Amino acid sequence: MAEKVEPTQTFNPVDPVCGKRMTARHSNSLRVSEYKKRRYYFCSEGCQHTFDSQTEHFRLRELARAGGLMRRGGARWGLA
Repeated sequence: MAEKVEPTQTFNPVDPVCGKRMTARHSNSLRVSEYKKRRYYFCSEGCQHTFDSQTEHFRLRELARAGGLMRRGGARWGLA
């Protein structure tokens, strides 16, 4: 799903692949993918393609940053 999106002044997404924070000047190349009812924003098609080919890897990395501890049957939230 490659739809173009424009960031607003209050919403500046971060690319989960390269870590780049997108601003209004990136609006020409901003891409979005949806996975498990969550939207992920990308600065380029290359980052979007990398994410789409390794989606679960990036999702688990995001959970680890947020404090989710993986265990059999799901995630447990708290301090690592």
